[in-house]
Amino acid sequence: MNIVCCRGVMGPEESWENRTYNATKGWKDWLQFMVKKEHDVLMQLPEFPHDHALLMKYDEWARIMDFQDINNDTVLIGHSAGGGFVLKYMSMHPRLKVGQIILVAPWIDTEDFQPFGFYKGLVLDDKIISQTRNGIDLLMSDDDMPHIQTSFTKIIKNMPDIRIYKFQNRGHFITPELPELMSIIKFE
Repeated sequence: MNIVCCRGVMGPEESWENRTYNATKGWKDWLQFMVKKEHDVLMQLPEFPHDHALLMKYDEWARIMDFQDINNDTVLIGHSAGGGFVLKYMSMHPRLKVGQIILVAPWIDTEDFQPFGFYKGLVLDDKIISQTRNGIDLLMSDDDMPHIQTSFTKIIKNMPDIRIYKFQNRGHFITPELPELMSIIKFE
């Protein structure tokens, strides 16, 4: 078993100039440590080019993803834009089979905001679920940003068989830890 976790990107109001290094890191780094410690499972955190919502291009991200070891025992985790990317990557690779997909506050650009059409061609349906052995889990918070809320609505409408975990007051899950993930991941 292995895990590949795709991070999100900076939003339109963010830039490298107004960002600072977060010494506490975040839940993705925490999760990488915990799955190794408790299950001896390797978790990759691939870096994608153009770490900003206005600059990301699907083909560039897909090339990086193609280098990951993705197979029937892989758990794909995607946060924010990384969650939308995981869905599109799977829909563009219909023969690819994975163990499980976990989406944390996924963004799929329901407003066509992204100028390069990053999510164009994304087909949301239960075929993606059939590409998994253990299904798809979606973590959402009641106080996330409006464009993320519309993404939740569209995903749930088009993929009614996913498992949904609703949280209160977790925003966009920008936290040092996310312990709930350890019980959602199907360790086999």
